[in-house]
Amino acid sequence: MLNFTELSSDGNDLELLVREILFNKGYRVYWSGKGPDGGQDLLCFEDRDSFFVKDSKTWLIQCKHNAISGKSVGISDLDDIVDSCNHHNAEGYLLVCSTYPSSKVVERLEGISNNQKNNILATYWDAIKLEQILTTPELWRIAQRFFPISANISGWQIYATEKPNLWIAIFKGYYFHLSNRIGSTLGHQFKSIEDRVAEIGRIELPQKHFIRIRAIYYDDKNGNYSYYLDYMYPQNENPIGCCEYFKQILGDDCALDDGQFYHFDIIVQSYFEYSDHYDPDHSDYYMPYITEFYWGQDRNPDFYHMPSPLRSWYYDNLDKNNETVKEKDFKELAEILSNVPGIKLIRAVNSNIENIDKFHRAFIYSDIVKKLNIEPDLFFSARFYLECESDQKIIGLANALPQDIIEHFRLAKSYIVMPEVGYAEDECPIFELTVSILPVAVKTKYDGRVKLNTYFKEIKEAVMTYCKTNTT
Repeated sequence: MLNFTELSSDGNDLELLVREILFNKGYRVYWSGKGPDGGQDLLCFEDRDSFFVKDSKTWLIQCKHNAISGKSVGISDLDDIVDSCNHHNAEGYLLVCSTYPSSKVVERLEGISNNQKNNILATYWDAIKLEQILTTPELWRIAQRFFPISANISGWQIYATEKPNLWIAIFKGYYFHLSNRIGSTLGHQFKSIEDRVAEIGRIELPQKHFIRIRAIYYDDKNGNYSYYLDYMYPQNENPIGCCEYFKQILGDDCALDDGQFYHFDIIVQSYFEYSDHYDPDHSDYYMPYITEFYWGQDRNPDFYHMPSPLRSWYYDNLDKNNETVKEKDFKELAEILSNVPGIKLIRAVNSNIENIDKFHRAFIYSDIVKKLNIEPDLFFSARFYLECESDQKIIGLANALPQDIIEHFRLAKSYIVMPEVGYAEDECPIFELTVSILPVAVKTKYDGRVKLNTYFKEIKEAVMTYCKTNTT
């Protein structure tokens, strides 16, 4: 959080701050002279390109610095906005305040904008808006200059390079490159990066194993982030997983809570800490990939950086771990259902969520279905086929099962109809219990498996309770 009380009490720093922001954005800005309150108004000229004729819109900007008192900007703090705009031939009015405008001021600005006779667009920037504008690499150097204390406390240090949309950042002990696809359109939002850095820091790793952020690329045209990470482990030890393991944890190829789409480029590297050449942020970890960092392209995946035996170790262990996580809770639920009195479990089919990404690159889905021997409608569901002579008994069981919007089940009664034979009246009907999670609530296939397993456990507990209270 930027502390606006660091600005000079006479309001000059706030005016200079706004002037610097607008200069940086490419606008022409001039002083209009001192106003009635002793402050200097700003005139900003917004040059607009047109296919027919270029024109310029003039904005009158007035700054009100109340951060030291903490008071809102009231009606009495303003002059006659319409008269002032007419005096300067301004078609736009911007109120900038280091606190916030009162509701009456907001109503007045809206009234001016809605009055077609004025032909003036009036708006405001409060302290929150100013902080949002400043907390991007493009403008953070300005924040560091005007807020030397609070900007430093935030932990961010940003350094410009020779490229207008490439910066060097230091944050929370990480040293990394920042780049935008279109630097003048939108910079990185620091809050979003802070959330991802916190997630990376929560990954549990053995002692002397660590993850370093090397670069972050933001496609500000489409809303996509690419994070370049190195998982480092001692040379005489084994890593806890390959790049796919960490991608699952972090939500690779998913839209996360800020609405942006994320891709994680992860290289697994061993290091020898006693080497004279070793440093966690050695240039060797950056220089070979500067082009990829700048353009948002993938580096070579860690698969090609490993010796063959280590590759096999990675994927063998990953497959074993995934298989254990996949089957344990599912099999326990199937076992419990098979012991319910009066109900017979015929077949149980687990979710195929681990295979969902295999369809991403496929041209013919039927080939994958055949190769993997899976049921393609069970990515977010597991299904249990039950036989029961009494509808009331199985309905009673269903009524005991937990469900909500995210985790839910469906019970369907099926009849087997054979060609030329039809339905046999003496056949016992089959019930299909489909246990599901809502796809929109799933970040990754790893996250989806965790949610499914949690739901399996809840249903297992409910079935056990049902059996204890319904012994007949």
